[in-house]
Amino acid sequence: MALPPGIDLLAKYVLPRALGRPLIVFGILKLVQYQLGAIWPIWCWVIPVLCAHPAVWLFSGLRDRYRRRREAAALGAIFPPKVQESGFKIAKALGESTLTGYTGDVAHEWSKQYGNAYSFSAFGTYRVMTTEPEHIKAILATQFDDFHKGPLEEDQWMSLLGLGVFNSDGDMWKFHRNMTRPFFSKVRISDFDLFERHAEDTLSLISERLASGTPVDFQDAVGRFTLDSATEFLFGKSVNSLSAGLLYPESHPLAKDASAHFLDHPSTKFATAFSKGQEVIAERSIYGRYWKLVEFWEDNALKHRKSVEEFIRPILDNALDNRKNDVARGDVKEVGEETFLEHLIELTEDKKVVMDELLNILLAARDTTASLLTFSVYVLSQRPDIYSRLKAEVNEKVGNRRPTYEDTRDMKYLRAFLNEVLRLYPAVPFDVRMSRVSTTLPNKNGLPFCVSKDTLVIYSVFLMHRREDLWGPDALEFDPSRFLDERLHKYLTPSPFIFLPFNAGPRICLGQQFAYNEASYFMIKLLQKFTDFTLALDIQPSQPPKEWIPEPGTTKGRDKVMMKTHLTMSVKDGLWVRMKSLAEEQV
Repeated sequence: MALPPGIDLLAKYVLPRALGRPLIVFGILKLVQYQLGAIWPIWCWVIPVLCAHPAVWLFSGLRDRYRRRREAAALGAIFPPKVQESGFKIAKALGESTLTGYTGDVAHEWSKQYGNAYSFSAFGTYRVMTTEPEHIKAILATQFDDFHKGPLEEDQWMSLLGLGVFNSDGDMWKFHRNMTRPFFSKVRISDFDLFERHAEDTLSLISERLASGTPVDFQDAVGRFTLDSATEFLFGKSVNSLSAGLLYPESHPLAKDASAHFLDHPSTKFATAFSKGQEVIAERSIYGRYWKLVEFWEDNALKHRKSVEEFIRPILDNALDNRKNDVARGDVKEVGEETFLEHLIELTEDKKVVMDELLNILLAARDTTASLLTFSVYVLSQRPDIYSRLKAEVNEKVGNRRPTYEDTRDMKYLRAFLNEVLRLYPAVPFDVRMSRVSTTLPNKNGLPFCVSKDTLVIYSVFLMHRREDLWGPDALEFDPSRFLDERLHKYLTPSPFIFLPFNAGPRICLGQQFAYNEASYFMIKLLQKFTDFTLALDIQPSQPPKEWIPEPGTTKGRDKVMMKTHLTMSVKDGLWVRMKSLAEEQV
């Protein structure tokens, strides 16, 4: 039986240090007393024992500072500027930003004060934060072997995601990566029949709800679209989460009765548990290695993992039974005919290994594309001019027929639109690596920055994508044309690492083209059916505080929705919208 997280941390880390040092001092004093044959007053014992920890902390701090200076000198480097706040204030600011603030607001403020790369310490963990494209390029590509996910992130994520492609390093990561790669071939990711089925189901439900005069939580709807598409793509069979129906606003007369069916649906429990589990992981990142003290008696992510497993386990068990029957009959599927799940159980029948990998891939396949589609519709609600241009391209290239893969390739403005959504509202706004060795990151203003071994390095594409020095003076303006006109060649072409919605290097997202295809297809279908996108702010549960006013260098105070960030970015409490059916407009 596993120990509670807090007890485990105390037993393995805190108590050995808390008791070990005073006991060592006591033992030394006892030995000296024995050798001298003296009798000492009580204060001769108490003071040295009580001073053991402060003395060790002082010595360790001086030693580490000296070691770091020598290390930097040996590398011909300097350390990034350090945030001049106490660890408590830093942790408090990060916590408030994560839970109730605007995405990246604290990091943005510090970057204005200390530059685009700086360091800080909180809860005993030293971190480097950067929004420099050359740093991110080094971390993800040119110095890939110097960085990994690291044991801390593995420890924080393990109880939710297990050990899969996103939460592993070294040979284990290579194994998962090579296992996954074949299932994102051009043929597989261009199966638009799959997208057609689930897009039609989703848009039909949306049409019915809007026809009754009720707004729609678009974020929940596309989350179900991407879940059904992903499970059919990966498992060969959709979990049909759309059968739960759509959520009603809390103020609606049918909300209470309909919510019972909606909330009890297995897919709703899965989606809620997966989201809540990610929120737990995001909070753990604030506390570093001491997250177990916050979750002292119970692993808060583990209970959500159990709920997620309840949803996936029947699918896995069915696949294992089918494999046994196939083996008994001598049936062998050709390469390319297997589903992703069937391929996994060909390699191993270890349920935990398979479950971990399925959850890792589902996270990417469901949440990231749902985020892209959600913020796409948010933008359409704010920019009717962009809707008009997108609609014109749909009319010109596709009309009312079913779109093809070639159509999505030809629709340049649609791709530019999706890229602009990913620039300002990337699905994964922050990511982190740990240095495997002592290394450096380039510094355009002088000596390189020293990054000691086992340092957490946080990088934010959310903030990098919004920098005016990288994207021009209109960086905060939503303008898809920047990916089509002279700005493309002025900013992005010479510096491709300023735009990284899918990461880069050996760990670049394998599902990048799948996401583009899925989002493009859905957007075309949406634009064929609806117009006049508006936010239903009268029922939107969470909205930005009124005291948030527009500030230079950020869209805080300008965005009309409250963003929430854990592993991926979403709209807090859903994106409630109204749309008009084009069929009604034409009547």
